[in-house]
This record gives sequence, structure tokens and C-alpha cells, in this order.
Amino acid sequence: MHQIVTQVQISASLGEVWRALTDFRAYPRWNPVIRWISGTVERGAILSVVFHPEGALPVWFRARVSAVEAEAEFRWTGKVIAPRLFAGDHYFLLRSIATKRVELIQGETFSGILAPLMYRMLANYNRSGFIAMNQALKAYVEGGARSGRGPAARI
Repeated sequence: MHQIVTQVQISASLGEVWRALTDFRAYPRWNPVIRWISGTVERGAILSVVFHPEGALPVWFRARVSAVEAEAEFRWTGKVIAPRLFAGDHYFLLRSIATKRVELIQGETFSGILAPLMYRMLANYNRSGFIAMNQALKAYVEGGARSGRGPAARI
């Protein structure tokens, strides 16, 4: 199996982190990696995504939302031609680890005939991009909670 897994702890409630993660219109304000995303957060919906980690060329792709459990899991799957050739299952998992403390796990699992090749090509850029996104989400949510901006202010 070819997989990338990253994580971060965020000082906020599950609801605050979930709202920031699923508010696609706000991504340009805080997300240094997913520069643009459109679609709806519902199982079966098609997302249009521009993934552009620092040091890499931008990649535009479409993905199908494969799982949504509010304040717990958001997952999409993208493929190249057919899943048997190459697919990437991207996920965000949230869990409360204390009062106003959330662990976000962001990762991707590659499958298909081209998975070993694609993993070798993409793993370093994707891993560093996921870490950058995790840190930016943490700063956005925690900063919003203190300053009256961002998702925490809507509670």
C-alpha cells in the first residue's frame, strides 16, 4: 500500500475545525496548497480542485466525495482514466482529544497499477503540501477564535 499520513493538533472545537475545512469559499484566504475548490460536501458530489503545493506545478483534477460524517470524516477519491489504473483516496479525519482540542489526520492512499510510480513522483510534494495545509488550517482556526475572524467567530 502506498500512503501518506500527516496530523496536527488544533486548539478549537470539532465544529470550528469542521466548518473551516468544509468552507471552500474561504480556502483562498488561508489554504496555501488547495488554491481553489468547488462542489458540495455531500457523498457522491463532484469536486473540482486546484492542488498547488510550493515547488510544484499546479494540478487540476476532479474527485468524487466518497464519505462525509459531520465533524468526523471528509473523503474524496480522484482517478486517472479508471481506478484500476490509478486512484487517490484523500481523507480528513477529525477526533476530539480534549475540550477544545482536535486532532486532524490528513492523508492519501494510492491504488491501481500506476500507484507505485505515482507515489514515487508525488509523495514528497504531497506530504509537504499536507503539512503546510494542516499548519495553515491550525493558524486560521486558532487565529479566528482569538481575533473574531474566521470560523470560530460564528459560534
